[in-house]
Amino acid sequence: MPEENEVSLYDYIKVISKRKWLIVIGTFVCILTAAVVTLLLPRVYETRATLTMEGPDTPDVKVGVLTIPTGISIIVEPDTLDMEVGFLKIPTSLSLDKFFNSLPHNTDLDLEVIRKLELDKSPDELTPQALSQGITFSLAKDSRTITINARYSHPGKAKDIANTMAEVMKEKYQVLNEAEIAQSQALIDEQLNLAQTRLLEVEKDLQILKGTVDVDSLRKEIKTRSSEETWLAQEHLKVKMSLIEQEAGLATAEEELQRQDRFYVLSKSIAEDSIYMRILAKLSKEDIAALQAAIAENQQINPIYIDLEQTVTNARISIAGAKAKESLLKQRIEENRLALGKLQTQLTEKEPEWETFIEGYNFAKEEFQSIRNTHSGAVKLLAAAEARQLETVNTAATPTGPIEPKTKRILLIAAVVGLLAVVFLAFFLEYLEKMRKLEAESKKQDG
Repeated sequence: MPEENEVSLYDYIKVISKRKWLIVIGTFVCILTAAVVTLLLPRVYETRATLTMEGPDTPDVKVGVLTIPTGISIIVEPDTLDMEVGFLKIPTSLSLDKFFNSLPHNTDLDLEVIRKLELDKSPDELTPQALSQGITFSLAKDSRTITINARYSHPGKAKDIANTMAEVMKEKYQVLNEAEIAQSQALIDEQLNLAQTRLLEVEKDLQILKGTVDVDSLRKEIKTRSSEETWLAQEHLKVKMSLIEQEAGLATAEEELQRQDRFYVLSKSIAEDSIYMRILAKLSKEDIAALQAAIAENQQINPIYIDLEQTVTNARISIAGAKAKESLLKQRIEENRLALGKLQTQLTEKEPEWETFIEGYNFAKEEFQSIRNTHSGAVKLLAAAEARQLETVNTAATPTGPIEPKTKRILLIAAVVGLLAVVFLAFFLEYLEKMRKLEAESKKQDG
């Protein structure tokens, strides 16, 4: 019994041979049915046009954010605002990537194409949604090229749709790029005006503060007073040293003066004779006067004594003047010290406020200068960005054949599926026939 139930390859071939016409006719019917269905399906034609970006690539501009104006709509990606450094990246032109990303959702382009080609009328009666389903866009990686793929049931209209979409896209990019440039220019101008206004306000406040206390003038006066204090100290030291030298010279001159005689005796006179002196009392007044005149004629003033005497006199006068100058210098030093102390006290009180204002002024000045430099560079970039535009590289051609339905593929699939189905049917029929024979034999044996 087990051997009887075994099925060999011969049995399969026998079944296929037995029901070959069923298999052939069934497969042919499947292929014919698929062919008929394919003929009834609408034809879809595809063509493409290619656009490329002409003009220089302009980088984004970083502008310090003072106050973002609410009246200006900026085309800026949300992640371009750097909150840590307080800078806003402003595009100087509409990037190709950003324009490409907006294409699938831009119904204005579809409406413009429909309007120009009158596709909203019979027999097409297209809606923007239906047209958008037949158009796809592709952007080559690291490329400046956009490809427009248009699919439609009519080859000529497919070509027209692709070429018209290319023209509409060029016009749209030009409009959006000009709007982007204008908005970026407006924001940069606004930031420059804000920075200039802030600088003017800080300068005004600084002038008001200078009217009450000018720290720069205080510092200059303190520097002048400090220099004067140094000079006075040096002068006082010089006068003091000179006074010590003069006093020492005076002491030496006075000592030397004590050792000198005022007169020199030239020769011994008879009037100095001891015998003559004893009789002097007996002389008359006229004789005594004559005697004194005779003594004077024999004496001469000592010039060294006279010089020393003059030196002592001059030294005393000079010392008196030096002492007066020293006293005056001491008085000036004290007055300058008091004035310097007052100035330093005022500076200590006013300097923090002044430094705060100066710091704010310098920051506003640097901020204005930075934005002004950015503004100058941005103006050049924005002018260059105006030259950016999309140009047609390849226009769409009329497709020579439809891309859908794919007849060969459909027929091949129909043939394979039909063949498998009919073979399965053949074996199923063989199985039913065998089961009926077994049932008949079973009844015959029972009878």
